[in-house]
Amino acid sequence: MESYLAGDAEEIAEASAAMFSGKIKGLEIAGKLKKEYKCSPDEWKKKMEFLKSRPGKDVEPEKSSRNEGVYPIFNCSQEIPCNPCTSVCPKSAIYIDPENMMGVPVFLEEKGCIGCMQCVAICPGLAVTLVDFRKESDMPVITLPYEFGDRTLAVGDKAVVTDKEGCPLGEYEVISLRKAGKVSNTYLVQFKLPAEAARRAAGLIIQKDHGITAPLSDYIPEIRDDEIVCRCERVTAGEIRELIRKGIRDINQLKAITRAGMGACGGKTCQSIILRLMREEGVDVSEITKDTLRPLFFDTPLRYFAGIKDGESHE
Repeated sequence: MESYLAGDAEEIAEASAAMFSGKIKGLEIAGKLKKEYKCSPDEWKKKMEFLKSRPGKDVEPEKSSRNEGVYPIFNCSQEIPCNPCTSVCPKSAIYIDPENMMGVPVFLEEKGCIGCMQCVAICPGLAVTLVDFRKESDMPVITLPYEFGDRTLAVGDKAVVTDKEGCPLGEYEVISLRKAGKVSNTYLVQFKLPAEAARRAAGLIIQKDHGITAPLSDYIPEIRDDEIVCRCERVTAGEIRELIRKGIRDINQLKAITRAGMGACGGKTCQSIILRLMREEGVDVSEITKDTLRPLFFDTPLRYFAGIKDGESHE
């Protein structure tokens, strides 16, 4: 039987690469079913290579020092294959070289900004801040993306605004909070800040006041047999319990039999659930052999350890 690989099964890379890989393979499968070979367009293949690229060098974007008008500030400084902000700007005022989407975005002042906030809402890295000087040049309004919903923050609340390094710029009052769109979970939160702080603003902290990390109010008393323990390999609690009752105490052995923990995440979540299932079955902790976790790794050319940059001679 002929098979096709796509997404993480083909190569674990940036999420967009996995989706685009599926698009390419889908075209190939459609052609196979119709018995008409369809070759992916060259621009698709080129885009796929960009999406799979390793991050490039760090480039600090230029920031405007103007205390007038409205404009976005980009806090993304690493070259990665990402460009949704360029596609949503109604004024085409955000530019990334179309031949190299690895570049960092640049705001084209001559095109102007209307303050629509779409670039703030769409950025997957929450790396865009909108600064609006149109009403007050010394206390502009900033717009930041926020993904914890409206239950943890409200107009009139105070939150600590930070720069891109997470350093506090001060505590400020929320003057507006609204959802970015019907299908988006991103909220747009606004503050008034002094001009210098406004240009550095990149995030906010509210945990101290609202306890986002508070424990769950309801303890889950039992994990049902039909519930998934390992989402990567779709292994249920029932399958794990059956093997525990047969006497298996080594999580590595459970992995070999069921594939639980062999997925792309490397068993980061399922080991704790398996340990809980063993405790519930009356297994003493001293009898349990824990899983050998895979280290985080990335293929790294030896030249990087010698400090040799791309394009340089290694002789």
